Amino acid sequence: MDSGADNAIGEVFDEMPQEKKARTDAGAEDPPESSWSGLQPDALGVVLRSLPCLADRARVRSVCRQWRAGASGRGVPPPLPLMVFPRFRFASLTPEGVLASARRAWMPPELDAFNASCVGSSDAWLVGARQASGESFLVNAFSHEVRHLPHLGTSDCSVRKVALSASPDSGPNYIMAAFIIRRSKPELALWKPGMKSWGVCRHAFFAGHVDIAFFQGKLYMLWRFTPCLFAFELSDDENGVSISRMRDCLIEKSLPRTPGSSLESSCNLVEWRGRLLLIIRYYGGHQSRRRVRVKAFVMDLSTSPFGLAEIHSFGSDCIFVGSGGFKSFPAGQHDGVEGDLIYFGPDHCNPQDAFVYRMRDGRTGPIFKPLPCVSHASERNLGFPAWFFPSE
Repeated sequence: MDSGADNAIGEVFDEMPQEKKARTDAGAEDPPESSWSGLQPDALGVVLRSLPCLADRARVRSVCRQWRAGASGRGVPPPLPLMVFPRFRFASLTPEGVLASARRAWMPPELDAFNASCVGSSDAWLVGARQASGESFLVNAFSHEVRHLPHLGTSDCSVRKVALSASPDSGPNYIMAAFIIRRSKPELALWKPGMKSWGVCRHAFFAGHVDIAFFQGKLYMLWRFTPCLFAFELSDDENGVSISRMRDCLIEKSLPRTPGSSLESSCNLVEWRGRLLLIIRYYGGHQSRRRVRVKAFVMDLSTSPFGLAEIHSFGSDCIFVGSGGFKSFPAGQHDGVEGDLIYFGPDHCNPQDAFVYRMRDGRTGPIFKPLPCVSHASERNLGFPAWFFPSE
């Protein structure tokens, strides 16, 4: 992360930008007698490694300029993930496996973030959308750089999820895929830098609830209520990016029998250690939504149909699943943080789901009480929270 991002990292949990507030290091350099400013960088690295939460690390960096400079490049593991709630309120996951209280982050006024929600992320970048307007944007959570995206449509457009093929910091060749509901119909929209508008695709196989993910150069779409997976090959020319080929992966033919004929399911895609996973939640029925079990399968993309092999442990890693995306996280790099867990966040399919699932014994637990994103009707209209995975 560059020095500009380091200077801004403390703003993530603040109501206003740092330049509008008094700073402990404002004005002249720290006085020579300051014992804090003289802390050796290696010692500062030890301190940061003992602080897995981004908010705590931000407070360390805000002590003085020397600490901000010394905090970079210390080989510190990435902080624990955060959840970004509608109106860009951030809640950090604690080492105990629950979310801290959400705090609103300062965002550039031009974004009207109070009426927006996060629908995707990649590294330090968040994808924001103002629902029922078709407006969307990219914003760096630390530097606050804004990149406005082409308008997606009229007031009847709802952006459900956006996936990125790479970080916007990687250059101009990343691709964005947005699953949207427009005029009450599901659509897939594609865009990359240089395109003046989104390329919109429609197909009878586009269900009302899907999960999308980029993996090894292809875009995958999974039905949420039944395990049907489709792979898309994309073409990129002077006209922009578009779908050149669509394939039904037929994973339902490889799926073992469900643990009960009356169970309902909810499916997600997750990338873990270079492999694409299928995560399935089985419920006891629509009325009770009683969780029965969670199963995870590694997909073999080299066979037809795709092969599925069930796995029973993620080792010291944790898996995060939610409306704005998914990712695995190396929890074992932090002392005292439990691994082999799946964190589920609420989404359009499962608006009340917010729990952690322990792979080793099948037990579940809450990640926060009460559920903040559904506590107010006005926020339910904005969307659902998304996981965010800053790198430093």
